[in-house]
Amino acid sequence: MERKNESKMFSAVMYLSLVLGALICAGINRMSIPGMMVQVCYSLILGVVFMTLLHAGQDMLWQQIPEKLIYLFSFSVALCLIGVASRYHVGMFILLPLAVVSRLDKLEIKVVTFGTLMMTYLCNAAFVNNDLGQMVYYLIMAVAFLMIVSMLQSREELPYAAVILTALCLALFVIRCRFQGSEMFMQRYYLILELGSLVFLALFCAILQLFTVHEPEEEVHEAPAQELDMMAYLQDDFPLIRKLKENDALYHHSCEISRLSEMAAKEMGFKDGLAAAGGMFHEAGRLLVPDNYMEGNDALAQTYGFSEELVAVIRQHNTGSEIPKSPEAAIVMLSDCILSTGEYLQENGKRSAITDEKLVMSIFANRMEKGSLAQAGLTQEQIERLRTFYIAHAFE
Repeated sequence: MERKNESKMFSAVMYLSLVLGALICAGINRMSIPGMMVQVCYSLILGVVFMTLLHAGQDMLWQQIPEKLIYLFSFSVALCLIGVASRYHVGMFILLPLAVVSRLDKLEIKVVTFGTLMMTYLCNAAFVNNDLGQMVYYLIMAVAFLMIVSMLQSREELPYAAVILTALCLALFVIRCRFQGSEMFMQRYYLILELGSLVFLALFCAILQLFTVHEPEEEVHEAPAQELDMMAYLQDDFPLIRKLKENDALYHHSCEISRLSEMAAKEMGFKDGLAAAGGMFHEAGRLLVPDNYMEGNDALAQTYGFSEELVAVIRQHNTGSEIPKSPEAAIVMLSDCILSTGEYLQENGKRSAITDEKLVMSIFANRMEKGSLAQAGLTQEQIERLRTFYIAHAFE
């Protein structure tokens, strides 16, 4: 609920900022009412596209923004400044949101932020003041800023980045003035504003990095109590394990799902014991009710005293009853889907016709399309890491 409210607040503020920027543009240029409405409509259309991209995949992209309030503030300021830029020079302050996202790993966020800023500038400034040259200047500087800042590996490299960006800014200024000394002299105050705003962006980016990047905490290797309990379910002398061994096919399949799920959870830093136990008993209900193993699972869970956490994973791995609501449940679901599909293709002589990568990619695409991972608590980056893991290890 809190995430939904946060998302609604962001959407509301962003739409208001887009409209405000359009109204500023219309007001300082003394547009007629129809002209003002055109600017507002352009901005709202851009807002719809922006929100659709940012919230694609069940809010996955939205979740990747670590400092949402700062991102929202910087975007609001930039959109208002773009309205002012339709008549007055504002320097590179309109690129403020790029400083917030420049050090993130997710390329999609950078592309969406960059695209929205440039399209808004095109509609609310470049077309209004008929200056596409300034638009090209911002495009080049924005791309250069994102690329250079994204490649920084340490603070020691920051001065070199500043020199490169400053040199690029000066070169573009000289080109815009057509190498005319008189024109450069007349435009010198614009150059000062450009360089000053560039320095501000760099400092803003450095401050964000300083206060939002933390050193990783020392790893704790002691297994949590609940993990130790899960491992007790997997011992050879556990009664249900002995019963599973009576059915060779089911036991072999369960061991494979358990093994792969445990590996995936360990790779991601999740509860590998819970994933292993969930994978081992995900279809154990077939021992009681072959035609409805989910019903049999519930009965076995009561009989053998499974924890609520384990029961949830077993129930949620089958999206026909309940979609996963934990990373471990999602991992058991994915392991089962991938290995079962591989087994089915193998039995029908079609396995050689599809690569491991294509099989895993198709499973993930299907699960994403059906929203099966929407409530699992996985970020887009974690989903991509899981997909890479399964491609490399599912069929070892």
